[in-house]
Amino acid sequence: MINLVIFIAYLFLLILIGFITYLRAKSYSDYTIAGRSNNKWITAISAESSDMSGWLLLGLPGMAFASGFGSIWVIIGILAGTLFNWIVVANRLRTITEYYNAVTLIDYFEKRLNDNKGAISLLSGIIIIVFMIINSSAEIIGSGKLLNAAFGFDYNTGIYIGLGIVLIYTFLGGFLAVSWSNLVQGSLMFIALILVPLVSLFHVGGLNNAVLNLLQQDKNFFYFLSGSKGFWPIFSLIMGGIGIGIGYPGQPHILTNFMSIKDPKEIKDSTLIAMIWVGLTTYGAAIIGILGRALYPGTEDPEQIFIVLSKNLFPNYTLGIFAAAVMAAILSSVSAYLLVAAASFASNIYTRFIKVTNENQLILVQRISVVIISVLSLLMSLSGGLVFKVALYAWGGLAACFGPLVIFSLYWPKLNKQGAIGSMIVGMVTILLWYNLGLSNYIYELIPGFTLSILSLLIISKITGGPDKTTEEKFLNYLLNQKR
Repeated sequence: MINLVIFIAYLFLLILIGFITYLRAKSYSDYTIAGRSNNKWITAISAESSDMSGWLLLGLPGMAFASGFGSIWVIIGILAGTLFNWIVVANRLRTITEYYNAVTLIDYFEKRLNDNKGAISLLSGIIIIVFMIINSSAEIIGSGKLLNAAFGFDYNTGIYIGLGIVLIYTFLGGFLAVSWSNLVQGSLMFIALILVPLVSLFHVGGLNNAVLNLLQQDKNFFYFLSGSKGFWPIFSLIMGGIGIGIGYPGQPHILTNFMSIKDPKEIKDSTLIAMIWVGLTTYGAAIIGILGRALYPGTEDPEQIFIVLSKNLFPNYTLGIFAAAVMAAILSSVSAYLLVAAASFASNIYTRFIKVTNENQLILVQRISVVIISVLSLLMSLSGGLVFKVALYAWGGLAACFGPLVIFSLYWPKLNKQGAIGSMIVGMVTILLWYNLGLSNYIYELIPGFTLSILSLLIISKITGGPDKTTEEKFLNYLLNQKR
């Protein structure tokens, strides 16, 4: 009973954050990017906790449980991609979106490429909404699994509770609520992912006992290639990890955090904070899966190994805390997905067809959009599935559609709107076809999607004559100001 009380107290804390930030969110900028007021700690931890999602405590431990050291390629991809995002994208995106007076990523695309007809805006909005619904459904699946494993709730009851809580505080406080709640939740995730591996190592009898145990189960467990034989299995394993890494510049829910920091000079400090957080939590999650395999090899669902360890290795009254840590991972991402998708609809689709007279009306539309998108995500999650697999598909879709566009829009003066549109369409079509034709069994769909998206962007921008003079000059003026 005490575990449930602790867990409910955590949920009420999130709702309280929603009410407090509701009182602070006075403008559309406040609701969408926290009025560019976040400090370095909030920016770093919010960005990474919204990135990692429920797969950090469910999917990654489950993968390490099943594949052993083969999961190292995913971790390498995460660390490399995170570092690239902070060093190459973060500062420039923060300053250029302020230069163009853009409060969403799509606003930035539209103004950067001088798309007066709104084609980029409409296409981008649709892509973000579709893949964010898929992303959200993956996390909602995680909440159902969590509450079933921790408290014995029916799966459907679990997804209703998880979505209901995140809907309340996101609806009320917008990105302010998302940022502050992610700071709390990211801290809780960090503590859990440090503590559980240490206690698990103690219970397994030390490192030597763990190694001997795992080698008896599977002699290939500690191979970095997981015992894969032949060119394609090995190539597919390595490219899967690399694919996750190159997907980082295309994730709107992460990029929005870069746009929200108050002082761009603090991004260097945020980078250090973020890399420490990511490094320790991803390795902690993998170790949980590996030691969980040594301690409880008969676990039916590997994605629940974190909860299995929490139940069996810690006092009963602590389960509520560990359940809250998993829910923190889930809700921190769902809230970001919902808000980015709702902002895309409200500011980039709705306003194309309906005249908006004031910011309060726009905020109301965005809040209603949060509810509708939540319901669609809920419907998709009812059938269940693997958190890692569903999340990976949505990650690839967003990366192929937006990754090349984000990078080249920040650095290449010759990009034009035709190239941007072609890049997004080719990226999306490639992802959909590759995945549904079963080619993902050979290589992660993000790799061909990202590659063809870049080629389309470069070729189409070139053959259509590049940007108009005004668009190029405005961007060159930005670059000149950055050098001063």
